[in-house]
Amino acid sequence: MILHTIVPIQYIFSDYTAQTRSTPRLIEWNNVKLEVLPAGEGKYQINRILSTNPFDYLNPRLQPGIIIQVDPKI
Repeated sequence: MILHTIVPIQYIFSDYTAQTRSTPRLIEWNNVKLEVLPAGEGKYQINRILSTNPFDYLNPRLQPGIIIQVDPKI
């Protein structure tokens, strides 16, 4: 089903829990800029890739949803 509307999704689906997710952060991991969501102590879930290199999008280690370990310095 496709629903085309200008009404916010919270009004259509009352159990929508987008507000429970953390605020995305921008980091650089292995020379690739990523938008990530915190997933624990020093771990982040990749939300999207911010790169102009097409090979970054083909890298299976950089797929959205993958959990990565990051240095505490970031």
